[in-house]
Amino acid sequence: MHITLLGTSHGDGTASRFQSSTLLESGGRYYLIDAGEPVDTLLVRQNVIAAQISAVFITHMHLDHTGGLPNLIEHMFKYRSRFPEIVPVCCLPDADAIDALEAWNRANGIGKVPRLVPYDSDWHYEDGTLQVQAVRSGHLKNHKSYSLIVQAEGRKLVFSGDLASTFDFPLNESQDADCVFCELVHFPFELALPTLKKLRTSRLVFVHMSDPCQTAEGASHVLATCRKELPYPVEFAADGDRIAL
Repeated sequence: MHITLLGTSHGDGTASRFQSSTLLESGGRYYLIDAGEPVDTLLVRQNVIAAQISAVFITHMHLDHTGGLPNLIEHMFKYRSRFPEIVPVCCLPDADAIDALEAWNRANGIGKVPRLVPYDSDWHYEDGTLQVQAVRSGHLKNHKSYSLIVQAEGRKLVFSGDLASTFDFPLNESQDADCVFCELVHFPFELALPTLKKLRTSRLVFVHMSDPCQTAEGASHVLATCRKELPYPVEFAADGDRIAL
């Protein structure tokens, strides 16, 4: 299994980081966690085109996680004849988004590619290669936001999505993960430490980086604290990082 961090910034792109998107490769299939801009172009840089994506999982509907969806869907339609065996699905945490995306597709002459499916906390995705479970987070008060627990090839991954300012990380569901990808912008880092000390994982990767953590000084402070306080390796993701598990 390979994980490529396509975009690792906070809500805005920066000079060195694009908005949130992560590419998963497992069993010869490709999957996306979130689709911030410019995800379609970043896929091309990985020698992958949108029509090769089997499934897209959106953690919540904020534009920094979804802004690249229209172009991604357009290219899934444009190049679908190259990969006729792939029937892509886009899993969305808010059913209201489906009407909006389908209207956008009609306005651009795009057929129903991919299939748009709403999900909630009772939902479970499984296609023979990848399994995904959603855990509700408190990031949004009036809309739905989720962390995702992903399993494939005997490995367990956790994608925190955006969390509440109280750091409502899904600790129980994340235990014994091979790798945890955790955002680092919506809560004070020190607030997260007591929970992270209880986490059993082989590796923690911080993504969705705040402005202070995108500086050498800020990154150094957090990593030094993690080395002192946490019993597992911790690293900061950068756009384009590729992790093999």
